[in-house]
Amino acid sequence: MKENGMKKYVVGLTSEERTKLQRLVSVGKAAARKILHARILLAADQGIDGPAWKDEQIAQGLSAHPGTIANVRQQWWSKGWKPL
Repeated sequence: MKENGMKKYVVGLTSEERTKLQRLVSVGKAAARKILHARILLAADQGIDGPAWKDEQIAQGLSAHPGTIANVRQQWWSKGWKPL
């Protein structure tokens, strides 16, 4: 979602959040949906260590629907990564 040309739900992970999400993805024992959401957050991360991919790049790279990416950003912004 955008306001005045800027994304409203910017993902900025802490190093602890990033480490936990990377662990969740690398272990691969969670539900596929949960792993996909973790990958989306890792790709969207605009923090110091994040790649800050645009939604279009994430959609192509992860074969995810742009609506899913927007929803994951919004959930992370409002609830943090805990609902994953």
